[in-house]
Amino acid sequence: MQTPVVMLGANFYTALGAIRTLGRRRVPVYALDYHFPSAYALASRYVTKSILCPNINTSEKELSEFLINMGQSFEKKPVLMASADSYALLISRYANVLTDYYLFPDNPDDLLEQIIAKDGLNRLAAKHEMLTPKTITVDYKSDINQVAENIPYPCIIKPALSHEFVKVFRQKCLFAENRAILLKTLESALSSGLEVMVQEIVPGFDDQMYVFDFYVDQKGHITHTLTAQKLRQFPINFGSSTLTHHMHNQDLVELGKDYIKRLGFRGYGEIEFKQHPDNGAYYLIEINARLSTLNVLFDKCGLEFTYVMYRDLIGESLPDFHLNETKPWAFWHAYEDMISISAYLKTKQLTLTQVIRPWLTHHKAHAIWAADDIKPLLSFARLIFTKIYNKLRQTLSRK
Repeated sequence: MQTPVVMLGANFYTALGAIRTLGRRRVPVYALDYHFPSAYALASRYVTKSILCPNINTSEKELSEFLINMGQSFEKKPVLMASADSYALLISRYANVLTDYYLFPDNPDDLLEQIIAKDGLNRLAAKHEMLTPKTITVDYKSDINQVAENIPYPCIIKPALSHEFVKVFRQKCLFAENRAILLKTLESALSSGLEVMVQEIVPGFDDQMYVFDFYVDQKGHITHTLTAQKLRQFPINFGSSTLTHHMHNQDLVELGKDYIKRLGFRGYGEIEFKQHPDNGAYYLIEINARLSTLNVLFDKCGLEFTYVMYRDLIGESLPDFHLNETKPWAFWHAYEDMISISAYLKTKQLTLTQVIRPWLTHHKAHAIWAADDIKPLLSFARLIFTKIYNKLRQTLSRK
């Protein structure tokens, strides 16, 4: 029997894509989640066993103890993978005890904590002389009027910890067009007890967003690389990808490799950049130290990062592979893209022709649909219909 994988989190297509990659390679996958009704990735035929676990958002220590007890039941150490920032943080914080029972990348102490916490990433970027948008960290000790005077407009308010911010505001960031809006938004954020950051907006449309994906083996060697360009996002302008196509960019590869070497990072990761339309410079926006939402695109392009990491961690590394030619594939999340298209058209950021053209010129790597694994789509559709039904019912009851 192959070494199994324990997948942390199953309520998003990030986990679903990774589960499919591993399952198709006949790797046993034990998928954990704290809320089965919303964990549609558990419906995949490639899940060996679904396991109910403590809630990562409220019971991190209990989850770590759960994993230790679970780890003792395996004959050999399984590979531990995180599908979200909160799970990556757990692995980092409890690495010294989890390493006795699981295989995962061995990163320097607190590096993942700094990368995932956006204020920590900002400090890391400054330390290693990485180009980033102007950013001011704001907490309860800050003078928000002074912050408002020292940031260019428009700007965005970002969380120090994304998953904590989303729990409160249901958004990845908040937009401030002017000083008055910024002050009001900061007051609201700080009243929720959150540390946030105010960041200048690098100009340019969403297609100026790029990602550099990479794998660094346990010896510190960058073995696999790939670049891609975002075309549309949800929510528009500041969200996750809904349409992203593969596009080789050697300048980005060299810049990304240089950044990773400076950080001393190990394992799989993704750096998100935005290119300034005037000077062509690439600004570091964020680094993801967990599995990617674009996993299915990577697989279609012939670079299975999830499997690459698995093989390295079990001591059977795959040959180096740097994808240096552009492939005709694009990641597509149909449901979220339809919502985004409506917003792009409404705000006149795109015309209908501009919406259709890139969609027609690529093969699609679907976020949720897969011909060999249909049930997750049905499970996801049930969640969406339930959400719509509940909203309609609430609206009618108010009337």
